[in-house]
Amino acid sequence: MRRYQQTKHALGSTAYMTIVLADDASPDQLFEALWQHIARFEQRFSRFLPDSELTAFNAAAGERQSVSPEFRELLVTARTMSEKTEGLYNPFILPALQRAGYKGSWPKPELADEKLNYEKRSEAAWSSIEIGDSWAAIPKNTALDFGGIGKGYLLDELSGLLQAQGVENYWLSLGGDILCAGLDEPGTPWKIAIQDALHEGVPIASATNGGKLLAVATSGVTKRKGVTKDGAWHHIMDPRTNRPAVTDVLTATVCGPSATETDVFAKCLAIVGSTRAGEFMKKIGQKDALLQLDDGDGSVRLQKVGTVWSA
Repeated sequence: MRRYQQTKHALGSTAYMTIVLADDASPDQLFEALWQHIARFEQRFSRFLPDSELTAFNAAAGERQSVSPEFRELLVTARTMSEKTEGLYNPFILPALQRAGYKGSWPKPELADEKLNYEKRSEAAWSSIEIGDSWAAIPKNTALDFGGIGKGYLLDELSGLLQAQGVENYWLSLGGDILCAGLDEPGTPWKIAIQDALHEGVPIASATNGGKLLAVATSGVTKRKGVTKDGAWHHIMDPRTNRPAVTDVLTATVCGPSATETDVFAKCLAIVGSTRAGEFMKKIGQKDALLQLDDGDGSVRLQKVGTVWSA
């Protein structure tokens, strides 16, 4: 068996595609299919692209619009995850996020094309998404953003693509959200290191997939942040206040079989904070999470739930 890896910039971050194949197999067509799928996803669903399907959809908010099957499926998933988290994940948070400071594409969040600026629009309840067989609608003067679910959803799609091609061993990463399956080149399980929230590149814990499908997502307040005239902000928005979350969680890491769910649940745990984390996990049926809490002295305190973690 041989391990192959390619790396590119995608979705505003670094993507790693790693696959393990038999010695006589070629990875070229597989890599091409993976990168093409990522590019199509970004072109269709990015809020930062003026010609994306999402931008066109937001431009016509208030009207019933024809949507592609792919767009409809993501809308259905977003609505399902909103319901499952009782609105802690809400794709209508975009206007509030832009008002807080995250207007344009990273690393220049303060800059946004006027066509892509929705800060004067309003938030809405997740349940106001209307979805038909080939159409969808959102309330007038609102706007959707798939940033809270997109990378996890895409990882699940990429995993499905590889499985359809008979690939059993792989490790995929989109901006730090990870999905792996099978074994690494030496025949050992994949080991995913979790870095210290306050010291980049320093591992503080790890999880292993045991040869099974495992998604690992981390979200928190230590990255994608800035300062405006109104004060400091970060990108973890609390739909209950439409403001950056007030939380003692620096980062939340969640493990599970679905990258879509771990992506969403990690953000929700960062929002609810450490005191309500256990209650929230019980409610959603989530077993494995790792919270990094600020100890106030330049170090972090770990709060572990589940059995997948090791030092």
